[in-house]
Amino acid sequence: MRRLSKAQGILVFYVFDLALLLLLIISFLPFMRRKGPSSKDTALLNPAYKDAVSFIELSQGGGGLFSGARTVSLEKAGTIWLGSSSDGNGEFVWPADMQSVGKLLELVSSVIRSYEKSSSRKDWGAFGITDSEAFSLSFYDSSHKTLSFLYFGIDDPLTGRVSVRSASDVTVYEVDGGIQPYLTADESFWADPFLYPQCLTGLGRAEAEEGLRRGKLENIRPREGLAADHTGRLYFGNGAEILFSIYRKDSSYIVIPSLTPGPAASDLERAAVSRISYRYGISGLTLDNLLEELRQAE
Repeated sequence: MRRLSKAQGILVFYVFDLALLLLLIISFLPFMRRKGPSSKDTALLNPAYKDAVSFIELSQGGGGLFSGARTVSLEKAGTIWLGSSSDGNGEFVWPADMQSVGKLLELVSSVIRSYEKSSSRKDWGAFGITDSEAFSLSFYDSSHKTLSFLYFGIDDPLTGRVSVRSASDVTVYEVDGGIQPYLTADESFWADPFLYPQCLTGLGRAEAEEGLRRGKLENIRPREGLAADHTGRLYFGNGAEILFSIYRKDSSYIVIPSLTPGPAASDLERAAVSRISYRYGISGLTLDNLLEELRQAE
């Protein structure tokens, strides 16, 4: 039998290795041809509808106002926003944080990249976007026509994206998670954070930040006939005023403000402010600071 030379042996090994490499490449061709997840640029709310939004509903549980889910409702009145919630059975109306509402509208109307994850209704549970478990966010115009109705589910910690689908579609997408801090039905998050609400004072955010802040909203009523522990009235440069009625509760205090808008307020805004009826907690230190400001204003 003829023996291979050393050079011929090396050549045989190279040919064998090349054949193995070709087989490996061929085996991966189906994966190489497979496309990545479909993506597109979109907006959660058509930018053309941004200024038309008059009502916003946020619901933890996906169902909406009559489903038993925890819900916050926001309503535009002129240049201001009002809010109410299921926590207060819709009975208490509070001034909304205009900056938070504005930021939410900016986020949903901005064009972002969305990634298609599934086109099957069977996968909704895996993404946490069934009607019963998702967080729903909906926008309406002044005639209550739906402008956008969205269901948000789980977030992906690796990509930082959150799953979402439209109520009018079965397809599940993932979008940037920047909207997640606003997916909450906590009324205290959405209410104006200051003792002197911006809708009344007309102050800009930076100037308002220098004032006193409220605590958690409290959906309670004082016992009938119970006298306030402290009262005081504060006037503002635009002619608006607040009457504070303050009640002690354990180691803290409950404040019930009564707001009166200034003469420059429009009829729509005046009517909106007249609907405001809410209360919130403050600490003893905040009470001392408030009483001092009331004394200085006398």
